[in-house]
Amino acid sequence: MAIRVFLADDNALFRDGVAQLLQSDGRFEVVGQASTGEEAVAAVSQHRPDLILMDLRMPGMSGVEAIRRIRAQDPKVPIGVLSIFETPEHVQLALDAGANGYVAKDATPADLSDAAIALVHGKRQLVVPSYTDADEAAPPKSSKVLSRLTPRELDVLRALCTRASNEVIARNLGISPKTLRNHISNVYHKLDIHDRAQAVIVAVREDLVGVDARN
Repeated sequence: MAIRVFLADDNALFRDGVAQLLQSDGRFEVVGQASTGEEAVAAVSQHRPDLILMDLRMPGMSGVEAIRRIRAQDPKVPIGVLSIFETPEHVQLALDAGANGYVAKDATPADLSDAAIALVHGKRQLVVPSYTDADEAAPPKSSKVLSRLTPRELDVLRALCTRASNEVIARNLGISPKTLRNHISNVYHKLDIHDRAQAVIVAVREDLVGVDARN
């Protein structure tokens, strides 16, 4: 039986990418989504998920307060924080509020899936970011990731974050479908990803596209 997951994140583009990634894994079913802490608190009791993945920074009620209120409703449901560039103090606040673990948004798809499975089985998981504020000597992660791509490949990555088909993307970019496929293959190889859902996650994580990019 698939693990029932509830997602709470104010970034609809990122949230949908995570949902696609989890459901393509085959071991998960995303049963509900929320864009605010208030929505998450109200919806969780209705959906009765096996796992909640929650961002900490949402408009209105914070993720920490939402975790606290959900935990008051259900002392046992595993809750994982799914966020990025949080300070140790913020992570600790979430754990103190009742979260069972923290998974950075720059985790690989495999790490995310493995962490989700571990959380469901009662294990505490802390998958930390590869770059934090404490690493002052390191350049911003986005420059490391996006500098691997050519300007045309960046255009392709942005386009993959829309609902457009490959045929439409190729026409909009003024290239042939075969050329587009070659660009997509290069993007996937350079970013070490394997599908469109992972491309969306990388693009949102690196602030390459906004939350309304699919419109």
